[in-house]
Amino acid sequence: MILHTINKPAALRLCEKLIRADDQVILIEEGVYLANTDMPGEVSVICTDAMARGWDVGDVKQIDYAEFVSLTVQAEKVCNWF
Repeated sequence: MILHTINKPAALRLCEKLIRADDQVILIEEGVYLANTDMPGEVSVICTDAMARGWDVGDVKQIDYAEFVSLTVQAEKVCNWF
């Protein structure tokens, strides 16, 4: 499993075709605005980033930084998209 972090909406264009269904995607910072966008992989949002922006993430799984670190450790590779 590859963990992809996306920190802004424009970064999705860079990685969308590289994300596999079994990959993990974490939306951080301005990337939380993509929470209601259809994209591949299992998508999560850093809850404090969504709350700071007043953004409703709908049914997307919200995680904290402890869960983020845990997913980072579990991943074979981490790709950051900015």
